[in-house]
Amino acid sequence: MATEGMERSGLVAEGENFTLDGKPVQLLSGAIHYFRVPREYWRDRMLKLKACGLNTLETYVCWNLHEPEKGKFDFTGMLDIAAYLQEAANLGLWVIFRPGPYICAEWDYGGLPSWLLRDPKMQVRTTYQPYMDAVERFFDALLPIVKPFQYKEGGPIIAVQVENEYGSYARDDKYLSAVKQAVESRGVCELLFTSDNDWGFNKGRIPGVLMTANFNFSPKKQLGALKKMQPNRPLMVMEFWSGWFDHWGRDHHKLHVEKFEQLLGDILRFPSSVNFYMFHGGTNFGFMNGANYINGYKPDVTSYDYDAPLSEAGDPTPKYYKTRELLKTLAMKGAVANELPEVPPATEKSSYGPFPVEKYITFEDALKVLGEPIKSETVMSMEMLPINNDNGQSYGYILYRHKLSETPATESVTLKCDVRDRAQIFVNGNESGMLNWRVGEIALSGLKENDILDILVENQGRVNFAQTMDGVKKFVLESVTGVMRGDALLDQRKGLVGEVLLNTTPLKTWEIFPLELKPEFQTSLVESSDWQELTDAAEVPFPSFHLVNFTIPEEPKDTFLDMKKGWGKGVAILNGFNLGRYWHIGPQETLYVPAPFLKQGDNQLLLFEQHIPHKEVVFTDTPRLGKEKEVSCVPL
Repeated sequence: MATEGMERSGLVAEGENFTLDGKPVQLLSGAIHYFRVPREYWRDRMLKLKACGLNTLETYVCWNLHEPEKGKFDFTGMLDIAAYLQEAANLGLWVIFRPGPYICAEWDYGGLPSWLLRDPKMQVRTTYQPYMDAVERFFDALLPIVKPFQYKEGGPIIAVQVENEYGSYARDDKYLSAVKQAVESRGVCELLFTSDNDWGFNKGRIPGVLMTANFNFSPKKQLGALKKMQPNRPLMVMEFWSGWFDHWGRDHHKLHVEKFEQLLGDILRFPSSVNFYMFHGGTNFGFMNGANYINGYKPDVTSYDYDAPLSEAGDPTPKYYKTRELLKTLAMKGAVANELPEVPPATEKSSYGPFPVEKYITFEDALKVLGEPIKSETVMSMEMLPINNDNGQSYGYILYRHKLSETPATESVTLKCDVRDRAQIFVNGNESGMLNWRVGEIALSGLKENDILDILVENQGRVNFAQTMDGVKKFVLESVTGVMRGDALLDQRKGLVGEVLLNTTPLKTWEIFPLELKPEFQTSLVESSDWQELTDAAEVPFPSFHLVNFTIPEEPKDTFLDMKKGWGKGVAILNGFNLGRYWHIGPQETLYVPAPFLKQGDNQLLLFEQHIPHKEVVFTDTPRLGKEKEVSCVPL
């Protein structure tokens, strides 16, 4: 690191090597997202990064959590970006800062706030003025916090990314320059760069701005192509994909150590600087998982373990120790200390339970806690609801209720609607089937006047990345109602989109219940007088909420909530914190529970179960992320 008090010239990307204050450096970086890791564990993860031989920390910024409502900002708790950067500085780490505004990252909507979609003409990731106005307002809030942490001002930030993988999107050739200007005009003075995969190099570049590469295959080919495009600049792999993420209903991806060693060795020998994406993946807590649209909608699981060098729980893996070994032998002279710090130990783990489910409350009784529904002639998406200070609903579930005004003319009718993303259909409280992105109609029999039709829709995560099999990112989606839709990032309004048809007749007059599962709802729900004692889980109507009160007499340790045994699909909320989604189809079977989320003494677990309630829960000391599948190059 530069000596405190001396003038800093910053990171320069000219010639064969990066230089920092005029001295050659090799950037050995690891991605750890502050918003995916409990604040209490930030230091532990950074110490493990440093002990592995890395000298740089990389992070994205999640706009959607920092500005949950238009003009309302949050930089506290797990979102205290200043505290995160200060911790890195305290440990002597440099920082690569990636503020978006779009980040991809397998994060809901690529980090974009859902309230953008209240504008029916919204064009994200373009110079569409309302979008750029929102970006600039966010940067007005974010960048003054970050500016003092720049290297030239005595802080750890040595480089800042402009947008993210824009070459894979490339809908507006003026947009990247506009984002660059927005960053620079707010005092960012460090090295700027872009990052893209090989098919995005040409369309994702900005004149004079360093280009970097993202990949997990053919390093010599990828770096050779990058070198050809900017022959007089140093090479940087901004995203060396150390593993991969998982979708519900698929296998758990693994990039095995032998393949990892070969790829990393080729990168270091080329030679190139490198950022491990991810070094520590963490968790998509709450409803923050993203989704891909790759020949169909595929939502991501709650775990973001990523098969990274540090596991989801922050434990060193064989890949961690292989990284440490390779950096010692292949990194540029002086990039890795001769004597690395001792590797901090893995966090202690424990099993707890089983604990019985004491009470349940029916879905109908839970709706009372929400108060009066929104009344509307037609259905509307979550984002268009007149709630949250006219910011709409961002996450969770939404119930649409319609009372039939007449008996249909035929015994069997077809219900048809455009679902985003998964819907349970109920008639008079009895489930009649399910709809989703691919299946948009269902046959119903025996309907009559005054029957109550309920459509409970789950927002399973907004798409953060889309492509077709040939790699083309601009494509057309055709919805089940026949409406032609364009770019996938503009097709992310959730709930029901368009009309609901019974045969060919649009259904009018709806009651709409937004089920966001926010803390204030949780508190009111737990205090409800409608809870019933659980005697037989098989007799409980679904969906329903379930309450588990349990005690941990000693200081809590990290653990994993095992939802594979008896439960179906839903959400787990521990002591008011949303741990995320579970689903019996896997691959993920356990939810990570960091020790700081537990209390020594009394704890409370609230479960929203959509299908199969069970009589008890158990916490295990071992994660189970599912059947493994070897990662190929960019698995689909």
